[in-house]
Amino acid sequence: MSFDSKIRQVQAIYDENGIPISSAPYKPSLMFPFGTDALGYDIGMKILEGAKFTLLSVLGISFLRIICSFVLSIPLAFFVPDRIRRILDQFLSSFYFIPLTIIAVFLLTPVLWEQLRMPGWEEYFIYSFNQRIWLEVLILTILVIPLLGSTIGNILASILKEDFIESARILGSSKWRIFSKHVIPHLLPKLVIVWCQQCVQLLIIFMHLGYFKLFFGGTDVDYNPDVPDPPVSLSNKWSGLIGDYYNLITVNPSIALGPIIMFGIAIYAFQLIGEGFQHHLQTRHHKKVKDNRVSGKQKFVSESRSPFNFLHKRGA
Repeated sequence: MSFDSKIRQVQAIYDENGIPISSAPYKPSLMFPFGTDALGYDIGMKILEGAKFTLLSVLGISFLRIICSFVLSIPLAFFVPDRIRRILDQFLSSFYFIPLTIIAVFLLTPVLWEQLRMPGWEEYFIYSFNQRIWLEVLILTILVIPLLGSTIGNILASILKEDFIESARILGSSKWRIFSKHVIPHLLPKLVIVWCQQCVQLLIIFMHLGYFKLFFGGTDVDYNPDVPDPPVSLSNKWSGLIGDYYNLITVNPSIALGPIIMFGIAIYAFQLIGEGFQHHLQTRHHKKVKDNRVSGKQKFVSESRSPFNFLHKRGA
């Protein structure tokens, strides 16, 4: 469905005589599958509009996390002694108990929250829209690089201790050949699993940031001293929709149901992808052994039924 980013708005429904019979917000129905907000905007269309911002930002930030952490893990695995790496891992493991959402809130509030210049009561952002997006991407990426780099470094170190790596060293393979021909093929499937975990973590962080009114691209704040409007998201990102509609849950409980359902579906999808790759890693060796046994049996049967074998028996 294409609607050119124009959200349908129905503030009131009229009868044949032009008399209003109902007004927004509307509950979920055939006309509005996810209902509408207080201004009559179709929440389903807002979800479709915000899907590109939500999913693309999650995929991109997770990919940047994996790439930066992978670059950091290479010297940790190849050049740092095991004793020092264990000490570093013990030090970084303490940060697992610090919620990343709290750190993100402190760092992103001056970036995303609209400010007020008192003399002229002028509302302004410290950074432009593009700068706010890149700063949010950068901050959410840097937050996990030490922990994730240590985790990938430990995976690399465990691969380097395998018997086939030691055999390649004995045969005279260089470090680059061992890394490119032996380590990377075994590491890539595991990185896919880690990437799926990072996507799930980012979706949860975005939900928390939406609760704190820190929306992707910035939070439009109304500083009207008389009747201020609630903070509004500049994009229809799912976390922004949850933050926009949180105060209206008591009025219409179904108003925030659409974004929450989509978050649940996205998290479940990434978990299925990760579980699928993990199941593939656990069973690929057994499949290879089974395929080799089947091919060996077929080869034995074909050899026993070959004309050469028949003539050999006949000559005997």
